[in-house]
Amino acid sequence: MKDLSEKTSYFFRVRAENENGVGDPCDTPDPVKATETPGPKPIVECAHKVLHLTEDMEYEFRVMAVNDAGVGTPSNISLPIKAAEPKDIPCAPSVVCVSDSSNSSISLEWSRPAEDGGMEILGYIIEMVTGDETEWKRVNPELVPVTNYTVMGLQTGVQYRFRIAAVNHVGRGEEKETLEPAQAVDRLVAPQVDIDANFKQTHIVKAGGSVCLGIHFRGKPIPTATWVKEEGELSTFSEVTTTDGYTSLSLDSCSRNDTGKYTVNVQNSSGTKTITFTVKVMDTPGPPQNRLDVLDTTDNSVLLGWVKPEHDGGSRIQGYIIEAKPKGTDKWVVVGTTQNLFYLVQRLNKGDEYDFSVKAKNESGLSKPKETLASVVVKEPHIEPAADLSEIPNQLITSSSGKTFTIDVPISGRPAPKVTWKLEEMRLKNTDRVTIKVTKDRTSDGIHFGNAGSWSSGMEEVSREDLTCCRARGDWTFCWKEIQFQSGCC
Repeated sequence: MKDLSEKTSYFFRVRAENENGVGDPCDTPDPVKATETPGPKPIVECAHKVLHLTEDMEYEFRVMAVNDAGVGTPSNISLPIKAAEPKDIPCAPSVVCVSDSSNSSISLEWSRPAEDGGMEILGYIIEMVTGDETEWKRVNPELVPVTNYTVMGLQTGVQYRFRIAAVNHVGRGEEKETLEPAQAVDRLVAPQVDIDANFKQTHIVKAGGSVCLGIHFRGKPIPTATWVKEEGELSTFSEVTTTDGYTSLSLDSCSRNDTGKYTVNVQNSSGTKTITFTVKVMDTPGPPQNRLDVLDTTDNSVLLGWVKPEHDGGSRIQGYIIEAKPKGTDKWVVVGTTQNLFYLVQRLNKGDEYDFSVKAKNESGLSKPKETLASVVVKEPHIEPAADLSEIPNQLITSSSGKTFTIDVPISGRPAPKVTWKLEEMRLKNTDRVTIKVTKDRTSDGIHFGNAGSWSSGMEEVSREDLTCCRARGDWTFCWKEIQFQSGCC
């Protein structure tokens, strides 16, 4: 409202009116202070860009002049104008190239124009010319809506030039020509594998699950694809699928036996390409290999040994569970755990018979058991004593005066044999010059010859002549279950 006193507050009332009369008034609840409202700033130039319009909306415009006396009469209203980008023909594609060829065709690819002229691209026109000709001929009767096209029916070995033009509702745009002429000849391309961001060569799957290994490939001629598994055959649950540009190997109901490396070989007359995949099946381990061996027994213990499983189930073997059951019963009892490949089961009853088993363990669980082939009797074995003299050639030892020699003899027998060394009927003992050592599986006798040509056994002295006689008569006697051997001296 105009002509109000500035800074004066007013109440306002509004009534609606129609052909039947005037309605009840509606008053403002509070007084409103009259203030000066500034209008739009006049434009000095005779041109102006109107911003923030709604796209594709039609607008009408008029202009009024302003001076100190006020605003003049508006101009005539303009014709309706739609707020839209100006329309033009599209520009040329930025790149046109030959992607493939055969004896009778050439395949083209190109990029979309950087500017579409403000309107949708309807399609593309492809034209070609042969040799040194100048007259371009259109190839496609209908517009090509995509950015690739294969020109068919060409002559083998003939050179062709091509150009592409985009078309919108305004019309045909500028052309883009191939950089060099192209021949209609077969291309030989070695196999290539296309790898994207989702490609991975290591696959981990739980037992019973499925996994699919696949690659996209290309080449000229079209390559063939074959799948192999290192150190084994493909599973009966595997399926190979191959098309012109893709091959896959599917493994269903995976088990620990499917763990391993799988190689796909893509080959044509121009070369080969191989890709190797690794599959890890998270399963329980296989049982220990071969058999569960009884390494030793005593009157109250059994020593067991085994070989680690062929398959670890895709994770590290954490240890082994050893179980036992008395012969004639069905109840297995855990008697121990170990991370070694052997275990001593103790506190067994002498003379009783037991069956034993061992299971491997990983993070997925326990393997099937590996059992002893027959029941094991808990008792000390009786093995006759024996001495291995094969390490002493001809059972002859020669030593110089003043030197020390050692007779080292491997022994065996259960229970552990009692070892006695004798010179003829004289039993040897540990002295300053004689040292006798006995271990579980060896015995040795070290003897020192003095410079005077005699040695002491702790019992008596023997002269050089006696030693010579001993060698001649072969009377060095290692007495153990009447087993004798000869040795020389001097």
